Amino acid sequence: MMNVPFSTPTTATLLAAKFQNQPLISLVDVAGEYLGLTPSTAKRKARVNDLPFPVLRLSDSQKAPWLVKFEHFVEYVERTAANSHSDWLRMQC
Repeated sequence: MMNVPFSTPTTATLLAAKFQNQPLISLVDVAGEYLGLTPSTAKRKARVNDLPFPVLRLSDSQKAPWLVKFEHFVEYVERTAANSHSDWLRMQC
């Protein structure tokens, strides 16, 4: 039997699996579950750049969906978790 090294899953690998390794994720797909926003609120915030990560459209059409680059979303999740951990550590003293 071969020993396969075990590696702890990272935020990026877990999110990649969740979003099926897509380089761009629909804003609607992350808005409710991760930001607690309705799709309409997320779209409104996207129009005025009021989201915690950059979003884009691949065309100038108003009907084009808002998308989040996978790397930007992972960075946001990691940054938020790190800030939360720092706050928690400060409160432990």
